[in-house]
Amino acid sequence: MSKPADILAVYLHLASASRRRKRLHVRDRLLVVAASIAAMAHLPRIAAHCRRTILEHNPQHLIRRWNTVEEALQNSDFLHLLRSIQRRYPLEKAENLLDTLEIDPSQERFTYYSDEEYAAALLGTTLDELENPT
Repeated sequence: MSKPADILAVYLHLASASRRRKRLHVRDRLLVVAASIAAMAHLPRIAAHCRRTILEHNPQHLIRRWNTVEEALQNSDFLHLLRSIQRRYPLEKAENLLDTLEIDPSQERFTYYSDEEYAAALLGTTLDELENPT
């Protein structure tokens, strides 16, 4: 089984690719999954950054109802949304999409000090920026 950081990287890579293609609604769906994985992997700053990014694009998104992704994961409405997105983008499909984009993250993680630093880099930010969001 893949480590949570590896699974998180898959969804963050896809979210980044969706952003570059200007498919922001798709990016937001992928960030919902990534935020949930980050929260469950005890990476709250990554989860919070994903949440903020979603809300910057769509201030009315369901995730706005909770102050944190960790809180959202305790709610059946959010879990219903999450499961729906996960059915649309299961891990196997997400990995195949990553392959079609010719992205191979297999050795990337080793160039970072922590899973959080790696995830921040994939989000296009740094740990310092996560610490002091604007």
